[in-house]
Amino acid sequence: MNSITTEYSQHMHPSQDSPVGVTSPVVWLREGWNDFVASPTTSLLIGGVFTVLCLAAYASISINPILSATTLAMLLLASPFIAATAYSVARQQQQSSTASLRQAVYEMRMRALDIGLFAVLSALIVGAWVRLSSIAFAIYYGNLEINTASELARAWTAGFENPTMLIFLFISGAVLGLTLFAIGALALPMIAEKNSDIITAMGNSIVRLTEHSPTTFIWISFILGSVSLALLSGLALMPVIFPILAYASWHSYKHLSGK
Repeated sequence: MNSITTEYSQHMHPSQDSPVGVTSPVVWLREGWNDFVASPTTSLLIGGVFTVLCLAAYASISINPILSATTLAMLLLASPFIAATAYSVARQQQQSSTASLRQAVYEMRMRALDIGLFAVLSALIVGAWVRLSSIAFAIYYGNLEINTASELARAWTAGFENPTMLIFLFISGAVLGLTLFAIGALALPMIAEKNSDIITAMGNSIVRLTEHSPTTFIWISFILGSVSLALLSGLALMPVIFPILAYASWHSYKHLSGK
């Protein structure tokens, strides 16, 4: 039985023993899909919880754009805990080919402090970006009154004729996204696995991703493409895409860490 389990693990998770290359993200996604297929009910539950949070955030922003910063902060505070639960599921399946959601939730609770610190830091970074964007928006547009999400969208897209604000939003958003990815892509899985302190985990994440920058940018492209697909589907695909990306992120951590 042990030999069968070992053979299964080697077949399902070969990336940890192979060099990191530009095709590695494809392997991680395939392994994420294998984890999803191995525990579909658990995976859909994890993805469903995240999707409900996204829908709640969208509803809040649609009703009142002023709530954008608060809503995004709440989503960012909750997301690392959901992702950490998915990492535990992937880790369990890597070790024994089976996973327990109860065990995953328990492990997440045991690491709640450092996961919470990471979540708060992420929320603060995004909050600062939202505040900076709001100030820039107010300076650029003056006293334009915005009451609904559609009015906000029209104000932004009106900038195509004079795209200064759109360029600012794109560049600042890209910097924000890269920063969050750099400090969290490997840090959160490391915290979830080892209960590592946040400083050590973030430092390790930045170093590893920098060492493999071509692979990192390809991986980011895959993530952006997958998230865009989920958004274009009206979040209908999010319950599937989120756990697959979370599982794939776990395998990227193990691979990039040489484990």
